[in-house]
Amino acid sequence: MNWFLGIFLAAFLAGVSASAAAAAQTSERKLNPAEKWVVAQVTAGEIANLSEKFPDQGKRRLSAHFLEDLLTGALPGVKLHRNGVRITDAIIDEPIYLKNAQISCEVWLDHCLFMGGVNFMRATFTGVVSFDDSTFTAPVDFDAVRVGGDAFFRRAVFEGLVNFLDADMAGQFVADEAQFKNKEQTAYFGGMKVRGLASFRTVVFEGPVDFGAADVGSAFVADEARFKNKEQEASFNAMKVEDIAFFRKAVFEGPVNFGLADIVGNFVANEAQFKNKEQGTTFNRMKVGRASFTKTMFEGPADFYMVDIAGEFRADEAQFKNKEQVATFNSMKVGGNAFFTGAVFEGPVDLGFSDFAVLDLSGAVYAEALYLQGMSYKKILAALDEHQSHEALLTLAGQSAYSADVYGNLEAYFLRQGYRGDADRAFIEGKRRERNENLQGVGGLGSWLLDWLVGYGRRPWQAGIPCVFFVALGCLLFSPKRMEPQKPGDAHRVYNRFWYSLGLFLPFVDLQADRVWKPKPDQTFLRNYMRVHVLMGWILVPLVLAALTGLIK
Repeated sequence: MNWFLGIFLAAFLAGVSASAAAAAQTSERKLNPAEKWVVAQVTAGEIANLSEKFPDQGKRRLSAHFLEDLLTGALPGVKLHRNGVRITDAIIDEPIYLKNAQISCEVWLDHCLFMGGVNFMRATFTGVVSFDDSTFTAPVDFDAVRVGGDAFFRRAVFEGLVNFLDADMAGQFVADEAQFKNKEQTAYFGGMKVRGLASFRTVVFEGPVDFGAADVGSAFVADEARFKNKEQEASFNAMKVEDIAFFRKAVFEGPVNFGLADIVGNFVANEAQFKNKEQGTTFNRMKVGRASFTKTMFEGPADFYMVDIAGEFRADEAQFKNKEQVATFNSMKVGGNAFFTGAVFEGPVDLGFSDFAVLDLSGAVYAEALYLQGMSYKKILAALDEHQSHEALLTLAGQSAYSADVYGNLEAYFLRQGYRGDADRAFIEGKRRERNENLQGVGGLGSWLLDWLVGYGRRPWQAGIPCVFFVALGCLLFSPKRMEPQKPGDAHRVYNRFWYSLGLFLPFVDLQADRVWKPKPDQTFLRNYMRVHVLMGWILVPLVLAALTGLIK
C-alpha cells in the first residue's frame, strides 16, 4: 500500500513539474519579439532602447500584462538584474493596473507612450522611478503611491486626469518642463509628501491644479511655470515647504490661493505675473521666513491679510494694477525690513493694523485711497533723504483715510528720532484733519482759532503775532495828542504810548500807565477801542500761557 502511494505521489509531482515547464514555455511563446528582447536586455542589466532595435514604431509595442509581470517580478523564468527595469521608446496601448503592487526594483520607462490608463494607486516602489519624456494619453493614478527614491517626470506629457494625492516620495520629485494638458480636470498633488526637492520648472498646467497641504522637505521650485486656466484656482492652500519656494517669472492666468501656506525659508516670486483681474491672489494667513515680490505684477486684488513674515519682505517695483479692488496688507506682520520702494498701486491699498520693524515706502505711488489705521512700525521711510522722507510721510498721512492714530504714530516716531519740530507738525496736521473730517459749527470754529492762534498748543509763538499787532496798534492809536491825564495834578508826568498800550493789553499786570492817562473826551472811538484792546489781551495772553504750560494739547 505504501509503495503504491509513493508511486502515485511521485507521478503527481512529475506531472506538476511538467505542467509548470509547459506553462513557462507557453508564456515564452506568447511574448512578442519586442518583449523577448526587453527581457534579454533587462536580465543583462542593460537599457532596452526599443527605437534602436526596432526602427519601425509599430513593432515597439509591449502588452500591459507583460509590463505588469515584469515590474512585479512575476514573469516566469525571468530574474531581474540589480539595475532594475530600464526601457525607452516603448508603446503600451492597454491599461496598466498595478494597484497595491510591490515593485522592488528601479523603474525607468522614459520616452514611452502610454495609450491606456495607468493605475499605480497605493503601489510601492523601492527605488528610483522615471517617466522622463513619456506621454500619457489617458488618466494617470498615483494616489498614495510610495517611492523609496527619486521620481522623475521631466518633459512628461499628461493629456488626461492626473492624480498624485497623498503620494510619498522619499527623495526628489522632478517634473521640469512637464505638460499637464487637460483643461477641465484638476491635476491633483494635494497631501503629497516629498522629502527632497520638488521641482516644476517651466511646467505648463492647462487646467486647474491643487497642491493643497503638500509637504516638501526641501525646496519647491516652480520658476517660469505657467498656470493657464483662467477660471479655476491654482491652489497651494496650507502647503508646507521646509526650505525655499521659488515662483520666479511664473505666470498665473487664473486665481491663486496660498492661504495658510507655511514656508520655513524664503518665498520668492520675483517678476511673477498674477493676471486674474476678478478673483486675484490670496496669501491669507501665510507664514514664511522671508518673502520677495520684486517687480511682480498683480492685475487683480492681492490679499496679504495676516501674513506672518519672520524676516524681510520685498515688493520693490511691484505693480498692483487693479483700480477697483483693494490690495490688502491688513494685519500683516513683518519682523524685518519691509520694502515697497518704487511700488505702484493703481487702486486702493490697505496697510491697516499691520506691524513692521522697518517700513520703506520710498518712491511708492498711490493713485487711490490709502488706509493706514492701526499700522505700527519701529522705523518708517518715504525717501532716501531724512528731511524729504518726513515731508513725504506727512503727505502720505494726508492722502490716507483719516484716523487719529496715523498722525499720533508719526508724531511718536519723529520724537524718537529727535525731530521735535516734525513731531509738532504731525500733531497739528492731525488736528486739522480732525477738524475737516469731524468738526462743524462752533467746534470747527474753536478748532480753527486754536490752530491759528497757538498751533494747537505746539506753536505758542503764533499768538505772539497778534499780541504784537495789538500792542503796536495801541502805540499808533494812543498818541499823546489824543490823551490826557486822569487827574489835573498828573499833567507834569511824562506820557509813553508803548507802556500805556502794553499795560492796557496785559492782564494780571499793572504798569499803572492806564491809571494816569486816558483818551480825551472827544476821542469816542478811542474810548471804545480801549475795551477791545483790553479784551484781546485777556483772550490772547492766557492762550499763550496755556500753550506754554502744556494746558492746550
